[in-house]
Amino acid sequence: MKEQIKNILGMLGAVLGIALIVLIGAEINNRTKGNYDLSKTRSINMSAEGKVTAKPDLATLSFAVVTQGKDAVKVQADNDAKMTTVMDYLKSNNVNSEDIQTSGYNLNPQYDYSSPNIAPGTISGYNLTQNITAKIRKLDTVPTILGGLTTKGINQINNVAYTIEDPDKLKQQARDFAIDKAKQKAKELADRIGVRLGKVINFSEASSYFPEPYYYDKAMPVGMGGGGSSPVEPGMQDVTISVTLTFELK
Repeated sequence: MKEQIKNILGMLGAVLGIALIVLIGAEINNRTKGNYDLSKTRSINMSAEGKVTAKPDLATLSFAVVTQGKDAVKVQADNDAKMTTVMDYLKSNNVNSEDIQTSGYNLNPQYDYSSPNIAPGTISGYNLTQNITAKIRKLDTVPTILGGLTTKGINQINNVAYTIEDPDKLKQQARDFAIDKAKQKAKELADRIGVRLGKVINFSEASSYFPEPYYYDKAMPVGMGGGGSSPVEPGMQDVTISVTLTFELK
């Protein structure tokens, strides 16, 4: 009987020993890989924001030719002729072909409901709207190009959007600033409360870059104004990164 109890206790001890080795190994593996259970780790979180301000390097213009008439074929021909003139105008101002895109082409019938002598739903004419989006890389030409569009047949300008074409490098700079700030703030806090910082065990970030377009609020009939330059400015834009670092406490 004593020998059986001794064997059972020995087996239990072996099982417990193996379980302990597995748990220790798992903990070592987690710490090696950085897989911390933050609820069981003494830590502090610190957030900071980094911001880089830069001048836009790209302008995107959105505009349209709107043509109306009673004959669909003539409306389309007139509209296409005006748009060909506009395309040539853009290219003459050093806008590359690959930066000019047709973003909409809509021919719609118009119906006359105004007279009781006309059958309801009778087609009285046609309306064709062709939208163009153009990227302007030489920003100093934007006012002149914009100001001359109406003289070439454009009668609807939707907006001008100044942007930074590749903000990734600026985001990296903003991220570096934010991380440095967070580390400095965490060090100052640790010194004040009398603890020592360990390594970073968690990281998160959020970025903010939303260029604001300049909107034209109404269509402009051909022949009304145009020519010369339109007073638009690219201004400056902010690229912002917010980070949160979690530090282990020693």
